[in-house]
Amino acid sequence: MFVLVIALFAPFFYSFANIIECKLSNNIFKHPVTMIFYISLMNCLFLPLLLIFGLPTLVSPFMLLIYLILAVIDVMYLFPYYKAMKEIDTSIVSALFSLGQITIPVLTYFLLDEKLNIFQYIGFGIIIFASVVLSINDFYGLKLNKAFYYMVGVSLLRAFYVVLEKYAFNYDSSWINMVIYVNAMSSLLPFLFLFDKKHNKMIKSAFNEYRKNTKIFCVNELFCFLGATCCIYGLSQLSAVVSSAINATAPIFLLIISLGLEYVFGIKVKETITPLIMAKKVICYALIIVGVVMVSL
Repeated sequence: MFVLVIALFAPFFYSFANIIECKLSNNIFKHPVTMIFYISLMNCLFLPLLLIFGLPTLVSPFMLLIYLILAVIDVMYLFPYYKAMKEIDTSIVSALFSLGQITIPVLTYFLLDEKLNIFQYIGFGIIIFASVVLSINDFYGLKLNKAFYYMVGVSLLRAFYVVLEKYAFNYDSSWINMVIYVNAMSSLLPFLFLFDKKHNKMIKSAFNEYRKNTKIFCVNELFCFLGATCCIYGLSQLSAVVSSAINATAPIFLLIISLGLEYVFGIKVKETITPLIMAKKVICYALIIVGVVMVSL
């Protein structure tokens, strides 16, 4: 039960980070390259806090390769992710992460030898169905928002990411190693952008904006660090299927937090709040909860 609670904190913390990143990418750092570069600079800021739980260890070249692949995915998925944030409500973008759930049972079956029962397959189906319905703009023409197509790629990358993380625990059981090595590598990879003249110029021109918003980036990194730590610790104790299902609750946290920020502090978040849209979201999020419970049992 304790592990489930810790794992549930991951989507809670990530929801705060999603809101901050939506604000930054939509209003200030509008090109994904500048956003990715500056968001990555602080990836190592809070890593020393992990020393409370233990010390990292040296790993084999094979594990370094796996951690490098995870770090590359950590950077790659941000391109379509930030594009999707410009197209649709933040909570719906978060919900569309669940699209990749359909590949997780297949990947875990072949790579981790995890088998699901029919009840869990139905739960996955419910989660995916609710996520697709959230992205439909026109129920009569069945027109999908562009964010749907962006998030198909993102969710598939993240699904593979989760399964690869769980696979890595077969060779290196230290969740502290995974947090530290992957974060350290993903903070260095965006520096490759500086070798491209166009991207170099964009990054340098955005430096003043970054300097003005350093505190916001620090707060965002704190939430990302807490979310990643809870997620990886939970994954070290749970199956990839259950961990992914728990993370599917993120849009519910995000919507509640968004409404709270606007009502209490007057901070507007990119959320469409009309009776019809809210009714659709509530129904879909209720279905996601049902699907999560079914997968987790």
